Amino acid sequence: MIPKAGYEFVSGGAGDEWTLRENRRAFNNYHIAAKRLVGLTKDNIDISTQLLGLKMQSPIMVAPMGAHAMVHDQGEKDTARGAGLANTLYCSSGASNATLEEIAKATTGPKWFQLYWNNDLQVTRSLLTRAKEAGYSAIILTADALGPGQPDAFKAMGSPFRPDRNFGNHDPKKGGFGNFFDQKTSLTTADIQFIKKLTGLPVIVKGVLRPDDADRFIRAGANAIQVSNHGGRQIDGVPASITALPPIVKAVNKRVPVILDGGIRRGIDIIRAIAMGADAVAVGRPMLYGLGLGGAQGVESVINFLNNDLKSTMLLTGAAKLSDLNPDYIEIVGQNEEYSTFQG
Repeated sequence: MIPKAGYEFVSGGAGDEWTLRENRRAFNNYHIAAKRLVGLTKDNIDISTQLLGLKMQSPIMVAPMGAHAMVHDQGEKDTARGAGLANTLYCSSGASNATLEEIAKATTGPKWFQLYWNNDLQVTRSLLTRAKEAGYSAIILTADALGPGQPDAFKAMGSPFRPDRNFGNHDPKKGGFGNFFDQKTSLTTADIQFIKKLTGLPVIVKGVLRPDDADRFIRAGANAIQVSNHGGRQIDGVPASITALPPIVKAVNKRVPVILDGGIRRGIDIIRAIAMGADAVAVGRPMLYGLGLGGAQGVESVINFLNNDLKSTMLLTGAAKLSDLNPDYIEIVGQNEEYSTFQG
């Protein structure tokens, strides 16, 4: 259902794709120590949570991803509509084909805007102002990417982005301006405060893999930390997100929420992440596969599958609610070199 160029763009990763594969494999290092005879029924299971003032029916959100028109003609508008149908938080990428305003109108659920910082400060100011005016309730500052990642297989095809679709937020016909690819590489912690002062919105720093970085960002004013390697799309050879999670959780010490993305495919993955200290998870590629197969309803179906799988796995794990999950439910096996390194 998905055109070959779109599939290669979405499914692939950076370099030899070791990190892409490790994002899935590393979950196997953490076994579930399920509890038994705890008197639970399916009616006892509650997967709702709160995150930066939002009441969420589950800890699942749609990760920020660019160029959805590579997968489906309706692009981000249908992805956002599907998230709204499932009452799920939608994170809008600065690399979207649709404008942030079009995306905001398409979803009935909560929404955050992910910023790619432009070298032209006027462009950056405009994007942030537009996001606040469109009703986005938080800003995601991505620290680990300088544009949409392009897997080798996609580049070998000549990087065939759709010629009829541009980066909508920069389209002068739709009120935008500036060159999307002219991105600032010299980001610092001062940029966190710039966003907060300009918008008055909370800031999530995404792309964190080191506990000392997490601590620096919180001290600089970050309202949440997102443990992420950009789905293995930017740099190969960095550890899986789940591997980097425990030492970052320890450094954060419950000062702000921690979000994890990278490799989430089933309820058991979410249980592992929450038990190891994450407050929520962001899901990327499966949402785009759902979009390609069924538009907005395809996205809704992916979210519903994950929610239902999480509920049934919670019952089998012996935990009634997310706050019951803690490291006691995790047995660490095959502790690898990256984990030891990031433990410090």
